[in-house]
Amino acid sequence: MRTDAELKADVMERLDAIPAVNASDIEIDVDRGVVTLSGHVDTHQTRFQVERTARRVPGIRSLSISLKPGQLAGKKHYH
Repeated sequence: MRTDAELKADVMERLDAIPAVNASDIEIDVDRGVVTLSGHVDTHQTRFQVERTARRVPGIRSLSISLKPGQLAGKKHYH
């Protein structure tokens, strides 16, 4: 069984790989394999992408999504 820290790191890494997602807009909490994602994304499509990506992480017992599309979400910034 994977630790909460391992699950969180895996989810963070996978979300960071989605071009439309600014991972700093998403809070990831993990408690005994239960992952909760909260925060903001730019569109409903992005929310769906985040959910689909998180569900693919092995070892997650349950996933709760509390992401609000279209509010204060930023895109990735490249300097």
